[in-house]
Amino acid sequence: MEEAGRKNRLKNSLRYGALGLTGALLLWAAIAAVQQRVEGMKAPRVFLIGNSLTQGAYPKRLDGADYGRVQWHIYCAKNLRFIKENPAGHCDESSTPWPKALASGSYDFLSVQPFLGTTLEEDAAIIEGWAALQPRATLVVHTAWTYLAEFPAIYEANRSDGSMSPCPAYFDALVDLLRERLPGREIRTTNAHDILYAIYQDAVAGRGPFQSLEDFGADGIHLRMEPGRYLIHNAMRRALDQAPAEDVVELDSAMKAYLNEKLAAHGWSPPAE
Repeated sequence: MEEAGRKNRLKNSLRYGALGLTGALLLWAAIAAVQQRVEGMKAPRVFLIGNSLTQGAYPKRLDGADYGRVQWHIYCAKNLRFIKENPAGHCDESSTPWPKALASGSYDFLSVQPFLGTTLEEDAAIIEGWAALQPRATLVVHTAWTYLAEFPAIYEANRSDGSMSPCPAYFDALVDLLRERLPGREIRTTNAHDILYAIYQDAVAGRGPFQSLEDFGADGIHLRMEPGRYLIHNAMRRALDQAPAEDVVELDSAMKAYLNEKLAAHGWSPPAE
């Protein structure tokens, strides 16, 4: 009888212990969720304007996006002039029209992505106008590219006659003009064009995981989903002062190490003092 009572007490003790452990785990999970939300709500507010090459930066995974801290206006295959003139248009259902966002929100970062078909003066004037609606926002110019088969030659020619061209000469001139018109405004670049050209150089030299720049492509202009998303997402994160996202996509360690090397060498970094 005494033995049976002892066993029952042991069973009850184990049962209550298990319930206590379960409760503790649930409480820990609830506290972690609250802490995650608090951190998410502290993330800088970001608004991005561009086409599918901005969409490729995977803004939905930027810090704070789950808590409404990140919005975007994405219109595939369009340049900044077209987006400005067609504010209701988009190719991403989760887009927020730029007039609504820039008039009603207060952003810490404003990312803009020039594309073919505009001029230096047009891009500068459009960006200047958007920047005026967000006077406290750091400007980020997402220096995107063009068709992968054509991009290296355009980059190497490094000429701009005033028409948009994804090469250092154009982006440098654009940033210089914006700094002249927006004195005191911090302006950064994602340096995506420099990173892609460095990958092209590696491919030509037989280094790295790609046989050519087109080998990095999913089609004529977009990059392969996993490595491309990892690269451009983290290039954007660098410009937004966000920590690298190692888990944004599933990627083997060798590919990740290679892309991290390119980001460190050519991605945005604070100017040397």
